[in-house]
Amino acid sequence: MKSVSGLLRHVATAIVLALPLCAQAAPTTQRPKVIVISLDAFGAASLHEPELPAPTLHALMRQGAYAVSMQPINPTITWPNHTAMVTGDNASLHHVLVNGLVVNQRTATPPRVDMGASKARLVAVPTVYDAAHRAGLTTAQVDWVAIEDAPGIDWQFAEHPDPAGAIEQDLLRQGVVTHDQLVHFGAPSQAWRDRVYTRAAIDIIQKHHPDLLLLHLLALDSIEHETGFGNDAGRNTIAFLDDRVKDVIDAVRAAGELDRTTFIIVSDHGQQSVHQLLRPNVLLKQAGLQAGPATQPTFCMPDGGFALVFQPHATAASTQRLQALFAGRPGIRSALTPEQAAKDGWPTPAQSDQAPDLLLYASDGYEFVEGDTGEFVTPTREVGAHGYPNSDPLMQGIFIAAGFGIRPAGEIPAFPNVDIAPTIAQLLGVSLGTVQGKPLTGVLESHRRVTE
Repeated sequence: MKSVSGLLRHVATAIVLALPLCAQAAPTTQRPKVIVISLDAFGAASLHEPELPAPTLHALMRQGAYAVSMQPINPTITWPNHTAMVTGDNASLHHVLVNGLVVNQRTATPPRVDMGASKARLVAVPTVYDAAHRAGLTTAQVDWVAIEDAPGIDWQFAEHPDPAGAIEQDLLRQGVVTHDQLVHFGAPSQAWRDRVYTRAAIDIIQKHHPDLLLLHLLALDSIEHETGFGNDAGRNTIAFLDDRVKDVIDAVRAAGELDRTTFIIVSDHGQQSVHQLLRPNVLLKQAGLQAGPATQPTFCMPDGGFALVFQPHATAASTQRLQALFAGRPGIRSALTPEQAAKDGWPTPAQSDQAPDLLLYASDGYEFVEGDTGEFVTPTREVGAHGYPNSDPLMQGIFIAAGFGIRPAGEIPAFPNVDIAPTIAQLLGVSLGTVQGKPLTGVLESHRRVTE
């Protein structure tokens, strides 16, 4: 047993030595750099497992700072929270409520999500990458979201890549991907795509040396949606993602920029296991609210742990009737009016056309899904979902920071993810303006605690 323990200590020491990320003063002629890596759906509960196979993340934690947890905004899904982390504001201000733009809401047809909507249409407030770009810094994104056609991004490899794009062409020349693979990018596994996203990030680091790089990897979210939370499928995927983080660090080292780069590892939300499915449109259809002659055709847009109900010309009385239709049903945690939802950081319909006329939350173990036929509640094999209230322990995300400008603070208390954007701004020395979040000055070296 002693020899095994000694070997483990040797391996841990080797990992630490391979990641020399202690904060150092940046050369006066060179600018600081920030790389944000989002590991989608990485729950705080997973990070604190003592035997999690994540040596790179553990090395970063030892050398820098990490949070007990990081609280997402409502709704606890991908696009709203990635937007919160680059704006410093919650959904009441940035107005991103689903993974795209809600269109056709409050019409006679069901609403749908437009994932190709421009950042200008989606995001109602400025972003930290806009601020960095205005300051003359080089910005880049790989698979970030709510960022389509963003003028504040200099280099990109999008979630759905453009085969004619500059980075895509680089990867084609290197033999990383083929043209056919780019055209049918969604066909292979998410793990395959995450490898390509990582190679795109490395290409950008090596050739364009961005001052701010945003990288989003999705493999954990993908596998947990299929298998549920807290199993070896998720742990094995975390090991895979840990290797991708190491790839990025190695690329920064090879570029000669390790001593002035800050690494921030985050997640947008956690995940929980589900065993029952809810079809809210079944109840609306049964109530005659989706029939041809309905004076107020009402449709629900389900999204895992929450659902948005839209009704044209909603009134206090019609909203109350909708609330009564859902409140107290099996699997319904709560049915909230816009005024009630606003207390948890949601915009109201008066503030944004994205906001619902009624907000539904599912109980633990349940999720909302599409469909207007059959039973309202049906069982399912174990799957995973998120979107539950941001007070839910399993919805909490992760935060790790190490490298230039980060002191070895160790574990810090939980904080809201709107603090990420002002922290990035502080590290880069740019002005973000007035936002809800505050910079995490407790993890910053003293010379980074004031805007330069």
